[in-house]
Amino acid sequence: MRRLLLALALVLGGCSGCESERVPWSTGDAQPSAEPSGQASPPACSPRATERLGVPFSKLCEEDLPMGGARFAPVWIAAQPLACSGGGEGTMRCPPVTPLRHPAAREQRPAERLGSVSAAVIEADAAQSWCFMRFGGRLPTRQERARAELVFGMTSALLTRSSEEPPSLELSPLAEWVTEEPCETPLATQCRPGLYPSGDRELLHRERLVACDAVPVAPSSELTWLSLGDACPLTGLGLTPALTTLPCGVRSAAEGPAAPSFGLACRAVSAPPNAPPDAPATTAAVRCVMPGTAR
Repeated sequence: MRRLLLALALVLGGCSGCESERVPWSTGDAQPSAEPSGQASPPACSPRATERLGVPFSKLCEEDLPMGGARFAPVWIAAQPLACSGGGEGTMRCPPVTPLRHPAAREQRPAERLGSVSAAVIEADAAQSWCFMRFGGRLPTRQERARAELVFGMTSALLTRSSEEPPSLELSPLAEWVTEEPCETPLATQCRPGLYPSGDRELLHRERLVACDAVPVAPSSELTWLSLGDACPLTGLGLTPALTTLPCGVRSAAEGPAAPSFGLACRAVSAPPNAPPDAPATTAAVRCVMPGTAR
């Protein structure tokens, strides 16, 4: 309990006095659609982007993935993994990640440049409590998280320097906490938390991680295109504290030919000397959801 309270104090830094935003809600089961698929977004799905306590959120709407005509209640999902507070990087696991995302296909907004964030990698209890207390929300379900990837291309991307020659940067996802069903309690032990993507989380090699910005580029750009699990060659490139443009790009994980693509600009970062050792069996990144009615 002491460790949980310490973690919450660190990640909730700066949130004292936040207004209560707790409202009863649940995404529930899919309901039959009363409107044919393909119609314009209903008012419940506008706006599609908001910000809460400095965290950007995107709205998942029922028409994004009709699922054979079924509709789902809209839900806000954090557009990036939640970051460590200013004083947390020396005492918590805060790896630099590139929060890949873009507007949904039906939106009229362009993709934007995305800077790296220091993602808070914490225990499930602290993660669920953070979502509940700070946003009046919860952890996303596995289904919600998968939809966010298919609609917005949401991926928490790690870029790690290879330990062998020739030098390269390996692209991999940072696992995030999810639940199997909507769970509206601050106690994660009652929520059956798991990881997304599923499977064991890989060990973070903090001393080899680099911080990368994602820059929207044309799909026709002459880059080496990467998918998760691929590596970008660094032969002839030296990473410094200044941003270096890589000869590689990342295509969105979203479905559809119009999904944006991103180039990468990376810089070397130093690992905090007091950061705790990684604990991949018990910690993961955090991405919260809020009810779609939240404003």
